[in-house]
Amino acid sequence: MVVADANLLVVLVSGDPRGNLVLQSFTYWLDNDIEVHAPTLAQYEIANALTRLIAGGAFQADKVEEAWNDISILPIQYHSLTNARRVIEIALALNRKNSYDASYIALAEELGADLWTLDSPLYLNAKALGFPVNLIS
Repeated sequence: MVVADANLLVVLVSGDPRGNLVLQSFTYWLDNDIEVHAPTLAQYEIANALTRLIAGGAFQADKVEEAWNDISILPIQYHSLTNARRVIEIALALNRKNSYDASYIALAEELGADLWTLDSPLYLNAKALGFPVNLIS
C-alpha cells in the first residue's frame, strides 16, 4: 500500500520529463497489486497545479479534460480527512504554515503505508523527522 503525492499525478499527465519515472512506479505498484491511496485534497492540488501550468503557458487548457480522465482511470482510493489534530501536529513538526503536505503524511501513517513524492525538500524534512516518506528520483 502506498500514498501518492499529487505531484506524481501532475507530472504523469503534464508532459514533465519525470513522467517516465512516475509511470514506472505506478506500473510496478499496479502490476504487484499494491494499493494506491491519496487524500481527497490531491484532486484539488492537481486542479491547482494544472491551472498554474496553463497560466504559465506550460500546459494547454484544451488538454485538461484528457489529463483529468487519465488521472481518473487510475485505481486510486481517495480518503477524506479523519484526524485533523494529527495533520496539524505533523504540519507544525515540519515547520509548515499550511497542512497540505501533512495531510498526505497523516494518511500514510493511518494506513501503515509510505508516502511517495517528487518533492525533495518535503522528503528530506519529513524523513529527518522519521515520517514514512520516499522520493521518486
